[in-house]
Amino acid sequence: MSPDGGAASPTPDAINQWYYRATAACAPFLFPESRFRTPWTGDDLPADVETARQWLRENPCPDASLDQHLEAILDAYAEMPTATVSRVMELRESIGEHAKVLDRRRTPRDRPAVAPGEEPEGEAFSP
Repeated sequence: MSPDGGAASPTPDAINQWYYRATAACAPFLFPESRFRTPWTGDDLPADVETARQWLRENPCPDASLDQHLEAILDAYAEMPTATVSRVMELRESIGEHAKVLDRRRTPRDRPAVAPGEEPEGEAFSP
């Protein structure tokens, strides 16, 4: 709770932790490089969408707006098998826009400052 009695805003760290857990359950729907290349056949897509929805219900994001964006992505994928070609193109655009919002809210992992020409030291640096 915040000092004024309202709900506390989620921290970037809490959002990042959720995002990285979400990638395991929702990777085909979150990453541009796999978003439209995953070879779903038959009932694979609806089953994968339902698995991701179930994960989202059990693991809500600390920022409810991000849940809404991921849910919108899943809704678009759920509609794709019965959509016309023009509608699929609209759905792809919608998915891209929602994915941009999700990605913008994720913050890169902290990296130590390294001067040009120096090598990073120790375990603290993760490429």
